[in-house]
Amino acid sequence: MSDTQPAAAATKPKDLRALVRDMGHWRHAPEGGVNLIIISATAALPETKRTPELIAQIGEGVVAIAGKKNGVVYAVSAFDFAIMIKVTEMVLVGIVRDLKVDMLRTIERNFPGSFGTIDQSRLVLSYDLVNNYRSAADRVAKYAEIAQRQVSEPEGDKQLRPLTTADIKNVMRAYEKFGTDKFVKAFVRSQDVMLNIAGKPPESVMTEYFISMDLLRKPLFVDVEMRGSGRLFNEFTLVLDQILLSAFNHMHTTEARCSINLNVESVFTEAFEAFVEATPHAKLQQVVFEFRQSNIVENFDEFQVARGLIKSKGAHIAVDQIFPQTVGLVDLDYIGASIAKIHWRNGAEEILQERERAIKYLIDCNVLPVLIRVDNERALEIGAQMGINMFQGFHIDKLLGKTST
Repeated sequence: MSDTQPAAAATKPKDLRALVRDMGHWRHAPEGGVNLIIISATAALPETKRTPELIAQIGEGVVAIAGKKNGVVYAVSAFDFAIMIKVTEMVLVGIVRDLKVDMLRTIERNFPGSFGTIDQSRLVLSYDLVNNYRSAADRVAKYAEIAQRQVSEPEGDKQLRPLTTADIKNVMRAYEKFGTDKFVKAFVRSQDVMLNIAGKPPESVMTEYFISMDLLRKPLFVDVEMRGSGRLFNEFTLVLDQILLSAFNHMHTTEARCSINLNVESVFTEAFEAFVEATPHAKLQQVVFEFRQSNIVENFDEFQVARGLIKSKGAHIAVDQIFPQTVGLVDLDYIGASIAKIHWRNGAEEILQERERAIKYLIDCNVLPVLIRVDNERALEIGAQMGINMFQGFHIDKLLGKTST
């Protein structure tokens, strides 16, 4: 890393090929304190706002911030940048903060009033190469795959269009045309939550069912830009809720513990009422309804009514999409949750350790914390240190797959 640092003063970023080469050099001669930072307008912004002027300004900001600490900047795609840099953990926190502030200011300057369409959690991600090299390498590999695909299939790079009400209606029509069983088989997927206790084999304790957006996109709206769709996207998820509720007893045929994601509004629909009537009481007692933390806060009065209805049927509540920075922000015991689903993400380790008291409070209140989006073994180690023993994610899928063979 040290022999590449002087190039950081250059005003023009290196390319993806250089990043792949430098990552390979680090892998063969690992050096502590080296981090890869990804700055992604692709993940955070709808395509209509990724203008050449905006990306150029973001790139200038990235180069300026990285240059202050001898970081090497790379343009990894048409809209995304990366920085490889050797700094202390405290300095890294400041760099990530400065990058986010600079990007948000730049976006707001170009598109005033855009905060509602920015996925701020995905703007900047950092990877400590010592502990998270595999995740960092996977991210770089995805950029390489996209670049190769654009070279071999240039016609596939089409302009995306906004989501429309016609797209939403098409999903419901597809459900009615396919019939429940075929729709479930084609588009509904599941993922287990694993209980991991030292000295015991991993055990699946709950299955979450969801409609795969990726599978839906290919036949129905492959050319649609989902980010930045605002209220229409909310309407879209309400339609998906109706389908899940209608299909529930087709996809879950046992009385084992399971969960489905809902919007608070969906509890007051005819689909939910029909679901309750069609589901045996013993089976309903094993159902967990997952609500996004932001959706609960935004609709708290309605949520309190929904909570009473759910509890009266013997079902349970999980709070989903709790980001590490917001652990403890909402009193989950007070709102009646049984499960707290906390995102594992790059940088989560340090933030969760800062929130250790809040996590202990959850456990003391019998609210079970679950680390989700788990993509590496480190999440299990940190979770165990903090009293968390339930996990979900692609890495967990692999672990459960190994134990079942």
